[in-house]
Amino acid sequence: MEGSSGTSPMPASVVFQSASPAAERPAASSAVHGPADPAIAGCPSVAADAELELPDEVRDDLRWIVGQIQHGYLAASVSAIGSLPGGLKGFYVLGAAVEGTAHNQIEVARRFSIDRTVMVRLVDEMERAGLVERRPDPADRRARMIIATERGVQEHERVRLRLRTVDDHVLAPLAPADRAVFIGLARLVAAHLVAMDPTRGAAACAAAEAEMRDTTAGCAGPDAPGNPGVGRAAPGC
Repeated sequence: MEGSSGTSPMPASVVFQSASPAAERPAASSAVHGPADPAIAGCPSVAADAELELPDEVRDDLRWIVGQIQHGYLAASVSAIGSLPGGLKGFYVLGAAVEGTAHNQIEVARRFSIDRTVMVRLVDEMERAGLVERRPDPADRRARMIIATERGVQEHERVRLRLRTVDDHVLAPLAPADRAVFIGLARLVAAHLVAMDPTRGAAACAAAEAEMRDTTAGCAGPDAPGNPGVGRAAPGC
């Protein structure tokens, strides 16, 4: 980082300013971001956000900024994940099974901050859906490994690709180089918070996911009845 003041330079494409008329903003190019994915078709757009007239004390408030990013990402990811058991955490567990790193159900639950009771129900649901199988660990017959089925591998890849589209949707205002900077800085903050209190962080994440499941029913894509869209998060979220 440069500068003697201890502050880092703002990435070139990250500029907070008052909302300007739509005609003054360049339109997003489908050649850069690709065609709209049906998974996020019913969700709030970047263009809609840019039209907001916000007072400075709101636009510059970290709580509001982080809340909107969280709301936007979870709203889009809910429809991208679809009916996968467990939502985002289910995706992480299935990923561990696909990668062959789910050797112990309890350890996997600890890795992703999932309550043990919840973990048992989650794996039960995945088994019923034909995504995973439980098998005894040859190294420890008391432990149960979580093994992805062929269907589970295919489902994980399907969701992974749709979540990449969600990433592009959320980070659309940033240039590619600035995306890497943003993700790197956000990773540092997340690691700092988890190290301070991982239990509270996991609880907050679980609560946010539960709230989003209740509030994003209208953001389930074009096939949802009526597809009314999703309401914007409150400034104090």
